[in-house]
Amino acid sequence: MHGRYPEDSNIIDFVQVKMLKLIDEYGANGRDDMAAACWNALDNYMSGSVNIYFQNGDPFVARINLDDVPEAD
Repeated sequence: MHGRYPEDSNIIDFVQVKMLKLIDEYGANGRDDMAAACWNALDNYMSGSVNIYFQNGDPFVARINLDDVPEAD
């Protein structure tokens, strides 16, 4: 999975790491619905259409409003 940062970068995306851990935990506990929701959120995060924030270890997804982003000239 290609991340938000270049592959040759030394930046670790802890959002990606945490979401993959949650996906594994939900899958191991038989919570396939929650694992699928996390996969979907992670996929959208990686594509840049949402941001993921954590509060008390739980992920929250915030859609990025592309209408507020200025177009390049």
